[in-house]
Amino acid sequence: RLLLSWGASFFPGDGHSRESHISSATKRGAHDIANLLASELGGRRCEIVSLTSQPELNGKTCVADEYLPDSNQYKVTLETKSKEVINLDPDNLKRRDRTPQDCGYYIEFKNGRTIRHDFDSSEDCKAFVAAVNRDETQPVVTEEAEARAEQAAAELLAELGLDDTQLESCIGHKAKKSRKKKGGKRKKRK
Repeated sequence: RLLLSWGASFFPGDGHSRESHISSATKRGAHDIANLLASELGGRRCEIVSLTSQPELNGKTCVADEYLPDSNQYKVTLETKSKEVINLDPDNLKRRDRTPQDCGYYIEFKNGRTIRHDFDSSEDCKAFVAAVNRDETQPVVTEEAEARAEQAAAELLAELGLDDTQLESCIGHKAKKSRKKKGGKRKKRK
């Protein structure tokens, strides 16, 4: 899903066609991914356009999470802090892939932690990225933002089929794991 929202393409000549990916996902039982790949805008980042019922949403960005064939609509998640989910017709969606200048969110690594910043508008995101590029002081990171970033990272690992041990081999160092104390009674030594 992450790759689709950033505009990933398929290359038919190398055995990486859309159809081969759909087939592979189906064989692995990942039917939700297969359905996303089968639809034109599935998983893609889009801009909302020509929406007369809620004109205030025109120009906002969203991610097409699921195609609903019975109604010929997409279930989309708005790229706002509220993450509202609505159904929209394909005519109200215009593909707008993420770019470094228009990413919709910003992930920061600070003090060994991953922090995800979400924004209510593309303008807020662009202003934040511009401030980072100018090396200006950034807003204080909230615990909520840190929790969302950690959740996003966990979802990405799950989507890529990686666990912590595979992540360690990819990035070359151990990922921190929280250790919970085991409950129960201790046996007394005699």
